[in-house]
Amino acid sequence: MIHPPQTSADSPADHPVSVRELLLARLDGSDLPQEVRSLLRKLLPGERARSTEGRAGPVQLRSITAAGWRGIGPRTVLELPPGPGLVVVAGPNGSGKSSFAEAAETALTGRNSRWEKRRAGDWKQGWRNLHSPDVEPEVSVELSVGGHGEPVTVRRTWYGAKVDEARTRAEGPDGSEQELDEIVDADTLDLARPFLPYSELGSMINGTLSDLHDAFFKLLGLELLAELDERVKDAVSECEKADKHEKQRTEQLRGELAELDDPRARDAVEALSGSRPDTGRVRALLASRSPAAEAELAGLRRQAGLTGPDLREVSGAVTRLREAAAGAEDARHGSAENARRLAMLLEAALDHRRRSPSPDCPVCGNAGQLDHAWAERARAEVERLQREAVEAEAALQEVTKARQALHDVIEPVPAWLQTHDSPLAELWRQWARCRSITDPAELAGRAERAAVALDEACRQVREDSVRRLADQDGEWQPMAVRLTDWLAVAEAAEAARARRPHVNKARAWLRTVINELRDERLRPFAERSQEVWQQLCEHSSVTLGSVTLAGTPGRGRVELGVTVDDMTAPAYSVMSQGELHSLALSLFLPRATHEASPFGFLVIDDPVQSMDPEKVEGLARVLDTVAKDRQVIVFTHDTRLQQAIDHLGIRATVLRVTRQTDSVVAVETVTDPVDQALSEARAISLDRWVPQDVADRVLPAMCRGAVEVACLMTARRRLRDEHGLSLREVEERIASVDRTKEYAALALLGDGQQNAQSAVERIRQGGWKLIESFNSGTHCALPTVEDRRQLVSDTQALVKAILRSGTVLTRVPAPANDGGTR
Repeated sequence: MIHPPQTSADSPADHPVSVRELLLARLDGSDLPQEVRSLLRKLLPGERARSTEGRAGPVQLRSITAAGWRGIGPRTVLELPPGPGLVVVAGPNGSGKSSFAEAAETALTGRNSRWEKRRAGDWKQGWRNLHSPDVEPEVSVELSVGGHGEPVTVRRTWYGAKVDEARTRAEGPDGSEQELDEIVDADTLDLARPFLPYSELGSMINGTLSDLHDAFFKLLGLELLAELDERVKDAVSECEKADKHEKQRTEQLRGELAELDDPRARDAVEALSGSRPDTGRVRALLASRSPAAEAELAGLRRQAGLTGPDLREVSGAVTRLREAAAGAEDARHGSAENARRLAMLLEAALDHRRRSPSPDCPVCGNAGQLDHAWAERARAEVERLQREAVEAEAALQEVTKARQALHDVIEPVPAWLQTHDSPLAELWRQWARCRSITDPAELAGRAERAAVALDEACRQVREDSVRRLADQDGEWQPMAVRLTDWLAVAEAAEAARARRPHVNKARAWLRTVINELRDERLRPFAERSQEVWQQLCEHSSVTLGSVTLAGTPGRGRVELGVTVDDMTAPAYSVMSQGELHSLALSLFLPRATHEASPFGFLVIDDPVQSMDPEKVEGLARVLDTVAKDRQVIVFTHDTRLQQAIDHLGIRATVLRVTRQTDSVVAVETVTDPVDQALSEARAISLDRWVPQDVADRVLPAMCRGAVEVACLMTARRRLRDEHGLSLREVEERIASVDRTKEYAALALLGDGQQNAQSAVERIRQGGWKLIESFNSGTHCALPTVEDRRQLVSDTQALVKAILRSGTVLTRVPAPANDGGTR
């Protein structure tokens, strides 16, 4: 489990400190000027508390079910053992095992990350099983939720031919519908996603590092830092823009003033010249008239710049509203509206049935009418009617959007005009009152008329004001108006220039603090990633060093410190495919096992491909560690993972998926191979109807097979623990022998070429004679059932002795996992 630092050095270990509090503490302890501190406090966003109220946890998987989905035809259930532990779902390519992994992800998230980045046509045409067109597609997971393990089923069904025409619902053990958001929080599912599909194993470097960066940023609670950094950057940009805008306006205005033959214009040019314009001189120049005249002039300037409604925009919004209203009227009188009403009626009836224990109809009073069969027909009818009602609902939504769009273009009465008692003010009030009209037809008509009338009035007032301004001061007055506007720009630029040094200091300080806090919070994840990498790639020349976050959400990336023989290199250019897969696991596991995650399970699809034997053995160790407190479900077609699990003595439940014709998929639990071999031999020995010649040939061969399996299991432990051989070396040593006596020598002596007779006799008297009898089985008669039972009994005793001899060399086995085998 990952435990990111949640406290500062000065706070108690049990008192969580937010990123905002840490930032304020560092700000208080800094040597920044007071102006910079005040600026940062003003820009600092408020705390964003993440509410987990109503969210259940922890969540584990009980089963995965699929029907008519991908490689699975008829409905098939993959039962999973409860609680923490390692589960290996094995099967050859095309057996349907990955379809179970995709089914679990799709049921919970509504998406299939393996396919969503491929061509849309491939996914949309291939998501249904081709061999079972009549099977209703369905994927579901049965979850164990909360401390009491309440069973909840999350089911996704399809009502159309398209992959997105689906519905997801959560059901309690009694079939009652529950709110999915109260069981699985969508944000948490996105941040601590417990699914790692094969498609992400190889594409982690070149495809999803930016997404991983953003996920880590949120998971570590660093969004506040990103938002503050963006606000400070915007403040810097605003200062730069204000200064640039003032220079452009000054240069433009100076050129226009120079063309006027007016002493005031020449005075203004002098005031605007130099390295910094003289705003005080410009202000005095503009204030040379009386206050009353200045007030009148200000009013005229305001009216000269008056603009009314945009008739083109209003016309477009009115047209859209009328068309939407006509469409809604057609839908209201059509079958779509009736379908919607009928669907609501049926849903009400279904809701009544869920709430009432009686199946009697409350309307007609007939007994037993609302039974299970009626409910199934009603649900199907509701889904059909809902599809038909889409047209009516879309039309009503379009009316609402169109009405809002028209309301949005209606501007309120300007503040300076609100107290006026003039035709213009009254026309503007009539225009503003249109925002309170909800009837589409009335709104369209009145808004259209009011806009035309107001636009004409604004034009008349504007032209009259411009004429009166021109009459007052001729050519100078328009320039005075422009100088007044320029003053506002110049004052804003002056304030921005005074503020800019503080903003720059704030940004420089913040960048350093952001990097420190980000690295501090990421450090436990980075260390865990390095631990996983070392376990997976112990013998690799590639070393994973630092794991850091660079940039901010949307523009960030995860940076990986990768070296090859102490030489720095880009990860994607020096890593093999197996190392890329190992890297993906190293980055995935710390995120998915974060202590805040409510998901007590991980689903990993096909992580073994492209890994060499050492990495497979490292993978088995990593999975075993994670499975101590997580339910780890691994899908693979590669038998090497199971071999590594056996080799290391790791306890795991192994489920085998097989696929027959027409996509008929079956799941079975793989039992202990020794027990399985003995059980099969015992069944033959007890069958009185097995012919004598068959029993004489088959039974010794089956017993020999049980002994050889026990020898192989013991040999793997001995060669690993006593001789220190790797998985590759162990398998090479095993492949060098092919006779039962050699297997026994390899198991008991570690060398298949030695004579194991005394070693066998030491652990089981008569054992060597039994092994020799296997090789002469065709000449050994087993005339009675008792003879056959005795052979199996002797074989079982020898097998136990061989396995016991290997157990002495190894650690004491962990307690057996319920329902699991090793």
